[in-house]
Amino acid sequence: MKKKYFLPFFQLCLMLSFFCFSVNGQQKTEKPKASLSDDEKWKQISLNINNYKKTKNLKKLYYAYEDAALMGEKKQKNYLDSLLITAKKLNDDKLIGEAYMWLGMNGESMENYPAALDNYINAYSMLLKTNNQLAINKSIIFLARVKLYMGDYDGAYNLLKPALKELKSIENEEAYLYYTYGQLALIETNWYLKRDDNSALVKEGMDFIRKNNLSEYYPYFLATEGVNEYYNKNYRESIRKITSADKLYTDKFQHLTDKLYLAFSYWELGETKQAYSFLQQIDDVYDKTGKIDPKFRSAFEMLIKYYEKTGDRDKELEYVKKLLSIDAKYEKDYKLLFSTMHKEFDNKKLIETKALLENKIKKDKIIYNVSIAIGVILIIFLIFFVYKEIEKRNKYQKLYKEFISIKSNATDLDEELSAEPEENIASIEEATDPSHIHTITDTEDTEDSEAYDLDIDDNDIDINPKLVESILKELETFEKNRGFLKKKVSLESLSLQCGTNTAYLSKIINHYKKQNFKTYLNDLRLNYVMNLWRGSVKSRKYSIQEIASKAGFSNSQSFSKKFQEKFGVSPSFFLKKLNSNKELESDIIAVDNELKND
Repeated sequence: MKKKYFLPFFQLCLMLSFFCFSVNGQQKTEKPKASLSDDEKWKQISLNINNYKKTKNLKKLYYAYEDAALMGEKKQKNYLDSLLITAKKLNDDKLIGEAYMWLGMNGESMENYPAALDNYINAYSMLLKTNNQLAINKSIIFLARVKLYMGDYDGAYNLLKPALKELKSIENEEAYLYYTYGQLALIETNWYLKRDDNSALVKEGMDFIRKNNLSEYYPYFLATEGVNEYYNKNYRESIRKITSADKLYTDKFQHLTDKLYLAFSYWELGETKQAYSFLQQIDDVYDKTGKIDPKFRSAFEMLIKYYEKTGDRDKELEYVKKLLSIDAKYEKDYKLLFSTMHKEFDNKKLIETKALLENKIKKDKIIYNVSIAIGVILIIFLIFFVYKEIEKRNKYQKLYKEFISIKSNATDLDEELSAEPEENIASIEEATDPSHIHTITDTEDTEDSEAYDLDIDDNDIDINPKLVESILKELETFEKNRGFLKKKVSLESLSLQCGTNTAYLSKIINHYKKQNFKTYLNDLRLNYVMNLWRGSVKSRKYSIQEIASKAGFSNSQSFSKKFQEKFGVSPSFFLKKLNSNKELESDIIAVDNELKND
């Protein structure tokens, strides 16, 4: 990418002009003292202007207006119009020419370059009448600068070459200053036209300022050497020289061109963070003023590439939009310059890039929002999972303590495992009429069993106390003989065994067992399984389906459901934890020993 070089020539020229014009005016009017504040200076200048108006001293009034113009941009334009009017009243071609020069510089400071160009042409026309070669060639230098700025490089070159030759032949301090300035302008022109070797021009400029004791302008030529090193691809040397020049400047200008080429050199070296810091300084100036020299356009192209490289699409889009806005101003105000400017990102490409980035950012936001939503869901799921795992662990630990505290006869249980449950409950089968059996569906919710009180007032359930006692004894026999292991045991079959009807049996179970029949039956079976696992190592090797069958459940699903409802954990989880617990048997032995001692 070919970059354009632009020294702060406008500021340098203003500095030279202020010096030269103020020297010219010092002997013409009473100037405010340098020690005064700006407000006090303005009062002095205003007083001078009013006095010279009253006395109709047009010559002194002219230089008083010039003093006002030197004070700054805010009020400058009003006084410059008066300056020109006064010069015309004096009918002095030199003063009229200088007034037009002032108006031209004001146009440049306000970035109204077409107006500046017109004023410099008028200045040249008036000064040409004076035959004052210094004034004439000074106006040519100003005119060439505006042409250079507006992109008319050939026009600028053709004006600079003869003007520099004339200025070099004039032996006075002001001519030396403008020759120095013109030499710098010619160096810049050559960056675009590639007509001459700039190394020779830089050396010539260095020799001239040494010879004429103009050392304060050395940093400007040192900076051009740094730029020359950049184009020779000596990037480290370019950085060294430009950095050295920045330290030597005695003015208060920002020297953005130096920062631009430091950014270029660091970029070529792959040190993009260092490059970015200088590019950002240029961008800051644009943000504060809303104005930027068109030749700094490449800085914004580099910022687009920087954010593309870092993957920051929002910032990349921001600078694409900013460059489109800058280009719109350039195309309107500087058509010639805009048409000749090298643009890596032209208007069409910028618009395409803008649309592409907006689409990508839109998709990125959708992906981001979806990712956030998924992340939130996953976090909620994880929290829920962790909570359930902790809850499950706590329930297991509680159940484990209850489990090892169960009294169990391991010998009897091991013998039982070798026999089918039906062999142990033959008496129940004999007392049951198959035509009255109702198959259990195991669908009701489980409630914890509570002890019942045999001394309770039997009138509460409106059943004969002797019958209640008889039924409770039958239920005790039913529990002792493990009649609940019969798969098809029902309320009807058990009521026949107890010698009562289903209504009485149900009422007694509800009252004394604090459960309905199905919950009572399931609790007996589940407690049996827990006793079995506690007392028999062999039983813990059985599958859930085998255990469910031995406990009287119709299938493993029904068993697992009721186990989960009663104990809060699944039977498979509990059994797995038991089998992996190496301290289980020692815990059981310890509890059994405690029970024996009690």
